[in-house]
Amino acid sequence: MSTKNGLLLLCCICLLLTSCRNRHQEPLNEDADYDYPIAIIPDTIKTNISESGKLYSIEETMLENFLRQSNSYQGEHLTMRATFPEEWGVLCVERLPQGRELMLVQSQNREWKYLLVTSGYGTQRILDLMPVAVNLASQEGDVLETERWTTYRQPDGAFRIVKKYDWTHSVTGATKQQVIDNPEKYHRFHTYTEQYIINDMGHFEAVEIDTLPDFKAVVFFYNHNEKPELWDEYVEMLQSYCEENNILFEEVYQDYNRVTLHNYDMSFSLETDITPYTESLEQGLVLMGKGLEPKTIPFGNFEYMRMIINRYFHLDKQESSHPAI
Repeated sequence: MSTKNGLLLLCCICLLLTSCRNRHQEPLNEDADYDYPIAIIPDTIKTNISESGKLYSIEETMLENFLRQSNSYQGEHLTMRATFPEEWGVLCVERLPQGRELMLVQSQNREWKYLLVTSGYGTQRILDLMPVAVNLASQEGDVLETERWTTYRQPDGAFRIVKKYDWTHSVTGATKQQVIDNPEKYHRFHTYTEQYIINDMGHFEAVEIDTLPDFKAVVFFYNHNEKPELWDEYVEMLQSYCEENNILFEEVYQDYNRVTLHNYDMSFSLETDITPYTESLEQGLVLMGKGLEPKTIPFGNFEYMRMIINRYFHLDKQESSHPAI
């Protein structure tokens, strides 16, 4: 009887040892869940609700820390009112010096993307974070709001974030003149451009950038009820000439303190104040460009105005060799 008991005990011990050995060889599910793809963060980061790339689950404590810190970032914050999502996943991880990692995460609804600087795989401690892509739209009644942020990685590794907001009110029922007289009632927008590097401490650090592209522009101005004779004819020809030479132009008769210039593909806009250059004239042209002192010329002879535009912007080498008037 004792021999049978001994054999039974021996079998139990063998089964226990085999079970422990097999359990040790099985991979941990939680490790598999957080085995993120290693990749270089894309040069352009944008987001769209139609995206369908795989999102890898975020460790619970790290997700809690991210949600708690998500609004603690530098720069301009969201203009639109929006509910911040609580479900997120990891797209990829880029290795950084000193064992740190740069993690690109996206909301489950695909409306947001963030970059997280972490202390390294295994610790998942967030050193800093920055929203780098937003794609939001909301319509309420006659008003449509959109907000889109896109990030462009620079050759030196910096991240340039372009934040665009647009507010549009339906013009249904409004006359063309009402829209002209009060444009901000129907359309408002702004664009902010920011640039950041990741410093030695693993934090995003803002750096100054020159956001103003090289541009040339002509603003045609006249008092509201005092449009001069031949204005329409001459200005139309001059505007065509400007367009041929990639010169921006705008025609205004009020609100000289907030003239908005757009380039031809609407990717650039600039608000400027021409009031200091119009005080002595009822109608005329203000010429301006990046790095150039604005110049005002009175409205008058067509060939004269065209010649001054040529000289100011150095469009004609022969003309530009003579002293400017």
